[in-house]
Amino acid sequence: MIIANNYREIKDHFDFTDSIITDMKWNNPLDLCITIDYYWDTQENREKNRTLVLHFKDCLAVKYKTKQAILEMSRDDLHFDSLFTIIRFENVEVNSSGFGHFHIYTFDYKEPLLKIICKQVQLEEV
Repeated sequence: MIIANNYREIKDHFDFTDSIITDMKWNNPLDLCITIDYYWDTQENREKNRTLVLHFKDCLAVKYKTKQAILEMSRDDLHFDSLFTIIRFENVEVNSSGFGHFHIYTFDYKEPLLKIICKQVQLEEV
């Protein structure tokens, strides 16, 4: 069920800080989906966290950047929850052609894990 249809609705009602990215996949060659374990539900006295999905529709570009040092670690030493805990989700620009520029920061405060340029973002509860 779609619960927000644009960045403003998402930002007004949801704070992804401390939520964890659990999956990323392309639904088709243009639409990127990011599944999130939404942290704030347990802080609001719910019994468990909801699973939410950010849908980035009609992507023009997606840049994924992680540090080489992380990839050099053994899988047993990696703590995926800490590496993929969201610290900031922002819309940095909307250009005249209607494309939004979104950044998602996780383990690095200076460089986003994801830079996404797309026409629309939606939030779904699954």
